[in-house]
Amino acid sequence: MKIAIIGGGGWIGSPTAFHIATRGLADEVLLIDVRKAWAEQHAVDMSTAVAMLGVEVKAGDYADMAGADVVINTAGIPHTGDRAEMLGKNTHLLRDIAGHIRTYCPEALVITATNPVDPLNYATFRAGGFARRQVIGYSLNDSFRFREFVAAAKGVPVGAVEATVIGEHGPLQVPLFSSVRIAGEPVSFTEAEKQAIIAARPEAFKKIEVLQKETGRTAGWTCAVGLAQLVAAIAGDTGEVFPASVILDGEYRLTGIGMGVPVRLGRSGVREILEWDLAADEQAALDVCAARVGADCRSVDQALSA
Repeated sequence: MKIAIIGGGGWIGSPTAFHIATRGLADEVLLIDVRKAWAEQHAVDMSTAVAMLGVEVKAGDYADMAGADVVINTAGIPHTGDRAEMLGKNTHLLRDIAGHIRTYCPEALVITATNPVDPLNYATFRAGGFARRQVIGYSLNDSFRFREFVAAAKGVPVGAVEATVIGEHGPLQVPLFSSVRIAGEPVSFTEAEKQAIIAARPEAFKKIEVLQKETGRTAGWTCAVGLAQLVAAIAGDTGEVFPASVILDGEYRLTGIGMGVPVRLGRSGVREILEWDLAADEQAALDVCAARVGADCRSVDQALSA
């Protein structure tokens, strides 16, 4: 399997490449970055690190994506805190990137890991003219953090917790308390526990944002683990279920919008979009979220039509 990572010299792209390579999920990993020296330096170092695994790591340009099975796009303007600005500038960037993917590897699966991910994954779909099954927006970090918060509230190991977040990758995300399992068993929450868990998310993000201003780094290691899990499901054609941002066409009564929902992944990409039964408060929160993301997607439509 050949994996191309756009933005492969950056804080998300490079750890993702390393994690995919050390897990042996690809025969070839291609790093593409406008900072060519960064991509080249990572490729030289990484290729030595994984040489005994039979994995080839290269740096290259868009034309080198030919034959790629999966393209992971981590490229984007630096985080500014201004959602509208980021969406506008990144829409134009992703339009160009989608065109390159369409030119050199039109059958590849495309995983978007650029924020705001939901409307930008939709922009990739629109600009590239891809099939719905081909485009997957990465949002698994939200579910990872939700599991941590649940584990802390219930006093159990994180590894014992299954829990899913849907909706947008942002402040209106919807944690599904109805999805939580501990050691495979459903669990109930008091209202106080729910509110404490919900309040933990913005506090965690505040800490990340403060540190990001100092370091310039983002959650690269967490993204690397999650993106490698998606690639493993694709490479192994496992049919494993993940929350991911996908293009909806009637699912959850939504159309013409890209948003996070449970999906089954395999070698062909999105095998199935699962429509889970939601609690009443979860459905209400999802409706609010969908209105926000829908407005962002209409902004993408306008930008791509201009």
